[in-house]
Amino acid sequence: MQKIVAYINKHSIVINSVCIAFWLWVIYENYQNAKTENSFEDRKYYFIVPVLFILLSIFNMYMAQKRKRANR
Repeated sequence: MQKIVAYINKHSIVINSVCIAFWLWVIYENYQNAKTENSFEDRKYYFIVPVLFILLSIFNMYMAQKRKRANR
């Protein structure tokens, strides 16, 4: 288990960057679907969860940088 945690900590910037790119893609797809179906009012709440996950990934990137600086 420690090897897995060490790997995740070592590559957290890359992993979180990929997560952010994925959630931006989800937001883009939801926006395109809402635009083509003219249902933005009905679908505007579908953007909340991806934005929360993007903020969580940014927070994780910040904490990873903070841990790296503390270990130096």
